[in-house]
Amino acid sequence: MRLGIRQLELLRTIGTTSALVVSNPVSRRLCELGLMQSSDRDGSFAYVTPAGLRALADAAEAGRVTLFVMPKVGRTPRD
Repeated sequence: MRLGIRQLELLRTIGTTSALVVSNPVSRRLCELGLMQSSDRDGSFAYVTPAGLRALADAAEAGRVTLFVMPKVGRTPRD
């Protein structure tokens, strides 16, 4: 299965320790695919399933998504 970049970004963002509080079209589709699961009927409180983690790992190994990007550290101007 080939996921779109928005789907991959959402899986990466939610990871394993978070839940998406308010559903959106991307999360509802990921739930339909079994890559996320919702705790409520309205699609809220969705979290990544083991299948979603596997899909994310496969995409990362294929170079389609970066799992972590170090924030750029810059100097802040002083007053």
